[in-house]
Amino acid sequence: PARDGTSIPGYLTAPPGVRAEHLPLIVMPHGGPISRDSWRFNFLLQFLVSRGYAVLQMNFRGSRGYGNDWYWAAHQDWGGLTYDDITDGARWAVKHGIADPKRMCIVGWSFGGYAALLGAVRNGDLYRCSVSIAGVSDLLELESDEYRYGVGAVARRQIGGNREKLRADSPRRHADTASMPILIVHGDHDFQASVEQSRLMVQALKDARKPYEFILLKGASHQLDRQSDRITLLTAVEKFLAKNLDQAPPSSP
Repeated sequence: PARDGTSIPGYLTAPPGVRAEHLPLIVMPHGGPISRDSWRFNFLLQFLVSRGYAVLQMNFRGSRGYGNDWYWAAHQDWGGLTYDDITDGARWAVKHGIADPKRMCIVGWSFGGYAALLGAVRNGDLYRCSVSIAGVSDLLELESDEYRYGVGAVARRQIGGNREKLRADSPRRHADTASMPILIVHGDHDFQASVEQSRLMVQALKDARKPYEFILLKGASHQLDRQSDRITLLTAVEKFLAKNLDQAPPSSP
């Protein structure tokens, strides 16, 4: 249940043979945000579960597949209702004893990467670390990015034109409030979410003297289609999570 009583659908995946109790938890919001999670193979999710983490995915308001009211409820409100649904799901997992509150990280790709950065600057009380993959950090920059986002009008319809709200909902503008280690991964051939979004966040974190790691993948697309890029990503994520959540990887068979 969200804070307003609305039931948010989603998926909880726990390691095989393990009860969903007091587990290190990865909160993993999907991209879009006009996309959705479904019960199908996801290489990042399965990798995380294989390393002993439970993964929580929520089809927050603004996701597709649940009708027009669900879709439009969070329209042009990336950092508001959409993000609140994600946060409420994370708190639900703690309240019900599923998650170990001392071992929670938010990990996301594209819009999910944006949500992960927002978690880093807003919810130090909830998460211990944040991982943004091909994420967005500045909604004002996204609004003006006519070329990288395909058609500028698409971005404007998605995020709205209230510049005060866009500034308030941009993680890069609040880097000084970041209270956890952040891992940022981005390909420099990403024509869906410009790598400049990550570079801006990295510079803001650097200026604010906040802890971060930045991995720039040369020639990599938004989806990191090449096997080598995905291996680099998974290796970095595994090390980062183990360091910050104190979760030793499972022994090899």
